[in-house]
Amino acid sequence: MSFRRVAIPLALVVLTVGCASSGGTTGGAPAATSARAPAQATIYQGADQVTMYADAPRASVRSFEADPAKVFAAVKQTFADFSIPVTVDNPTTRQIGNPDFYRTRQFMGKNMVQLVSCGSSMTGPNAATFRIFMSLMVSVAPDGKGKTDAGVTFVASARDMAGGNSVDRLPCGSSGIVDQLFLDQLIKNMSK
Repeated sequence: MSFRRVAIPLALVVLTVGCASSGGTTGGAPAATSARAPAQATIYQGADQVTMYADAPRASVRSFEADPAKVFAAVKQTFADFSIPVTVDNPTTRQIGNPDFYRTRQFMGKNMVQLVSCGSSMTGPNAATFRIFMSLMVSVAPDGKGKTDAGVTFVASARDMAGGNSVDRLPCGSSGIVDQLFLDQLIKNMSK
């Protein structure tokens, strides 16, 4: 058996180690790790290739002229309106949502292919038939100017469940419709 020696530029090693060891601190305190937006999805990881990641999820934000407690209650009602079970409900940090639930074919009254893009196979778009796993998290915070911001972060992945053989999840791209539908319903709930 022979081994191949690969020369890696020192700058790349230093950069990689520096990024990997970054503690992610804010103001000297460790960053919160619970109930935050999911990490970047791995798109490709091979033995001879660099790992490629999807874009980091970004929140869609809407401001309301209301107390954070009222916005938080309306967010909770919006989850109920869309039959999304809430598994994270933290009034102290004002984070609420579900980081791991799934639907197949339809969600929020729309066909899944309208909401996410998970690639295609010989039978058509994967979102039409695969089980779509989703994370929908909302953070509510005062903006410092008398308003309250609600930030909705949506991330999806897909798994082919055909034949009883489940495989790894594939990352999906969002069309932005889920965020918009959630925020539209939140506006309705705020006006009640």
